[in-house]
Amino acid sequence: MTNTTPGRPPLAQSTGLQPRVLYFAVFIFFSLSGGRFTATFLEHELNFSQNWMISTAMAVQILASSSCSSWLGGLADSLEERGGSNGRLQIMALGLLLSTVATLLHMLGRLWMQPSSLETDDAYFIEDDMQNQQYVPMPLFAYHLFLRALFAIGTTACSPVLDGLTLARLEDDARDSAEYGKERLYGAVSWGIANVFFGPAIDKWGFGIIYITTTCSFILCIITFYVYAKSNQMLYASIDEVDLEHIPDAQSFLPRANEHKTATSSTFDDEGEDSLQQQMQQKLEVWGSLTKKNGLLNISYVFAMFALYVGMSVVENLIFLYFEYLGGSYSMCGLTVAVTVMFEFPLFHYAPEVLRRLKSPVWMLQAACVAYVIRVLVYSLIPQDHPYWTLVVEPLHGVTIGFALTASVAFAAEWVPKGYEASGQGFLSMVRGLGQFVGLCIGGFLEGRILYRVLAVIVSVGSIMLAVGNRITTNDSMLYRRGRK
Repeated sequence: MTNTTPGRPPLAQSTGLQPRVLYFAVFIFFSLSGGRFTATFLEHELNFSQNWMISTAMAVQILASSSCSSWLGGLADSLEERGGSNGRLQIMALGLLLSTVATLLHMLGRLWMQPSSLETDDAYFIEDDMQNQQYVPMPLFAYHLFLRALFAIGTTACSPVLDGLTLARLEDDARDSAEYGKERLYGAVSWGIANVFFGPAIDKWGFGIIYITTTCSFILCIITFYVYAKSNQMLYASIDEVDLEHIPDAQSFLPRANEHKTATSSTFDDEGEDSLQQQMQQKLEVWGSLTKKNGLLNISYVFAMFALYVGMSVVENLIFLYFEYLGGSYSMCGLTVAVTVMFEFPLFHYAPEVLRRLKSPVWMLQAACVAYVIRVLVYSLIPQDHPYWTLVVEPLHGVTIGFALTASVAFAAEWVPKGYEASGQGFLSMVRGLGQFVGLCIGGFLEGRILYRVLAVIVSVGSIMLAVGNRITTNDSMLYRRGRK
């Protein structure tokens, strides 16, 4: 996209690669390292066939992710501020490395696994079929949980940081933050393409293929990060060649260009500063800004988003187990992802326009909640041996994820202080993670059709709370304006 803002220096025409290439590569990694198939990977490859075991493992991932997301976002912002133009990319690369190593270490646990009889007190038994049984010893179960936590921390170092990097790049290019959806669209593209081939591959070679696909996709990400960094180094080099003294208001157009130019002379002088204290200050500023203006609406928005992700956690993490219950194959599971992505394309592309028409991220999040409730209620009504009926409502997932993500980015842009983009996204990622953790805990106790009906009620309550908060805030604003007159 070429920017034509008057007085804008030539660099604003975005000659460097856009964040969309990062989304494309990273979401290939997310899908091929397990993705939607993680629950079935735990069930068949690691022998976690008890529902509570799978939910526990997924909940541990979410808890680890939500605990570290805000801190990792702040760390990435600090590295970027200290003059490292690729600070966020470095955090992302280290995170994906950690996730890759954690996945590969599951193979050691497989060597530990031995068939055994049922007379053992310190093991959880897994019934593979009517004749053969295996058990997961408690130390092995804890080992796999530890690896899932490491995997989650690694992916968390990537997701909110990539969102923050994208917002910062949009600002540098003088583009609206609502354009985030168009960049994120490319992640949906790669997610859908990868799953179309991943499902049949699992049907043919089994879940052991994940160890290979994870490694290959990690290498692809590292190559992409390197190319993106080199491209933007060339972009900033072109910035340095511009005679800023002869460009009106150039400083206001190039906030990060000047940061890169003066990094060596100014930011590195503060290297001895306590980084933990700085990150805590960042968190307090981000959290404090939540209640400064329209506090009730902001809090109700966060609660509604929390409730939505309570429901989405089961769809994102455990839905393939339900599809198995309905009689679906892994190829069909991969096809459902492709269908959702086909509808995410136009939704992410037109999400900025929808947001502008709705004039508020509140109504966009409400639409996401309604789409989710309809979808899971239909799930709960589909009879067994008819798994392909799920394809009828899969497009609604595109509405939910597309509108929810775009709305949350726009919401954060309204209250997060400038320079704290990744910290703000980390905070929202933490809220989403806590919601997913609660959802998975519910999924550990409930299953089948009743689970999805309960989740529909929870999301509906969050949507109602948001409507009430929005109504009260709107009325207060109208009364205030009348009083001013």
